[in-house]
Amino acid sequence: MVLEEEIPKFAVWIGPALLGYLFAASLVAVIAAAMAWLVQSALYGPLVAGDRVYRGVLSGLADLAGMSPRRIWALSRLAIQESLRRNVLVVLGLFALILLFAGWFLDPTSVNPGKLYLGFMLTSTNLLVCLVTLVLSVFSLPADIRSKAIQTVTTKPVRTGEIVLGRMIGFSLVGTLLLVLMSGVGWAFIVRSVSHQHEVAADDLVENKAEDGTTVGWEGRTSFDRGHRHRIELSADGLGRTDSTQGHRHEVRAVTTGNAQTYAVGPALGLLEARKPLRGTLRFLDRSGLPSTKGISVGAEWSYRQYIDGGSLAAAIWTFNGITEQEFAKGLPLEMIVRVFRTYKGNIEKGISGSLRVRNPNSGLQSDPFYFTAKEFTIDSLLIPLKLNATTTDGGTKQIDLFADIVADGRVEVVLQCLEPAQYFGIAQADFYLRAGDGSFASNYAKSCLGIWFSMLLVTAIGVMFSTFLAGPVALLATMAIVLVGQFREFIARLFESQVTGDSTIVPGGGPIESLYRIVTQTSITLDLDATPAVAAMKTLDTFLLAPMRLGAAIFPSLSALGTGDFVAGGFDIPLDLLAEHGMEAFGYVLAFFIAGAFCLKAREVAS
Repeated sequence: MVLEEEIPKFAVWIGPALLGYLFAASLVAVIAAAMAWLVQSALYGPLVAGDRVYRGVLSGLADLAGMSPRRIWALSRLAIQESLRRNVLVVLGLFALILLFAGWFLDPTSVNPGKLYLGFMLTSTNLLVCLVTLVLSVFSLPADIRSKAIQTVTTKPVRTGEIVLGRMIGFSLVGTLLLVLMSGVGWAFIVRSVSHQHEVAADDLVENKAEDGTTVGWEGRTSFDRGHRHRIELSADGLGRTDSTQGHRHEVRAVTTGNAQTYAVGPALGLLEARKPLRGTLRFLDRSGLPSTKGISVGAEWSYRQYIDGGSLAAAIWTFNGITEQEFAKGLPLEMIVRVFRTYKGNIEKGISGSLRVRNPNSGLQSDPFYFTAKEFTIDSLLIPLKLNATTTDGGTKQIDLFADIVADGRVEVVLQCLEPAQYFGIAQADFYLRAGDGSFASNYAKSCLGIWFSMLLVTAIGVMFSTFLAGPVALLATMAIVLVGQFREFIARLFESQVTGDSTIVPGGGPIESLYRIVTQTSITLDLDATPAVAAMKTLDTFLLAPMRLGAAIFPSLSALGTGDFVAGGFDIPLDLLAEHGMEAFGYVLAFFIAGAFCLKAREVAS
């Protein structure tokens, strides 16, 4: 799973986030008041315009302060009834139709079928739920205004804030009902789709014997199911497991019944999991063994992963903190994702050899290497045992203790090296972690659906806000534009950071002017431009252009940032801190759009 930034603790995040929110809200409020004053000045003059804006703000605040929960709930029920009259539940039939034909297009023999099915299901649910609430929210109020049905409501003691909030709550409840039903059906579809069972016959296993003729175990393979089979290794007591294929493995045990012996294969492990990772910090050594700020660039446009070259002293070193013997009583369960860049093809099925060492960050004492073969698109596991071997200065070997000799003050280092010359390992900080525990996958799936719920709330709030002063089709386009710009919020922020710091590895290619120059001259974005006065002027102009873009994009909500589907599809537990941050962000945006919608509807003479 790609994790470009560390997830901060909620207590650390909330302070700066609240200050940024208040600053952005104040800035938008001032700009909106200034624009209203300019429009009123053109019609009535500057002094009268100032008085009208002042009275309008006071009237709007009084309107918000006098809202009644009973009237809000009554208007919410009306919105729900309207949604049902529009046959919104038809979308459930469309969802069922999608599931019926999904099996034609989803390949159960893919590299990781669990990730494939989860990604498809969460994306489909998110799209349908948000699309339904979007259509309801942008067309409802304009239709009532056009048919003058809104006059029936406004002639009663109902405030404009209650009308806006009532519709937001009503449409959100409809979306919530759809989300609950779709996510429940989707859960059953995913579990059924990835569940499978292999069989092992006695003829499929070969007995391994020691030199004295005693049986030391068995090895063989399982039956062919869902487009794959596994290799098996059993110990002398009849217990073992399969290798990892298509992102999962199975536990296997021998069962003796009378004179017959059969083999029981357990369910798939690794497809539907919720790992709780303990992540470390990453640093590099170059090919000479000297400290380096980053790894080797292999010309990839995406610089998330850095590379270390094989057959040299180059290494990637992760430092893990908070290691305790109570939490890791059986050793350190290390899991890793290693990408491979080949300068020559070789045997593509063989993989690239590498080694791992654990090292004391204070004394430098390190264990003998653990050798492994990097496999693409899989998570490799390695249990660092409590007792390790270490090479002494005289070339001998001694046994050391993991926690007594390697772990120092709760810290330990893991050193990765590529052993094959002219080949490269690609890694990122989030690619290596210690498995600190496992959460419930059902709970993790529910937390991911909560992220979809946050997105649905935002879409509904934006749609209702725009519908207070725009026609339905225009409100639909405006809402989609806001959502689309928000999708690029993180990219614009990183692009601005890259432009200001001059670090092109953050976002290669430069700003809009430099990008246009590279397109015209067909210059690769991975190549640095010559330091000429023209290039300097171009970069300076890009910085001035990106500054307002950065400020504007920061105001728009990003639905992709609220999504947590990558955590679930990758088999990682969604941190509660991240959910709390997403919930606060969604609440802040909904509150802002509600206030904006109430003021816009207040300013509109709906009763005329």
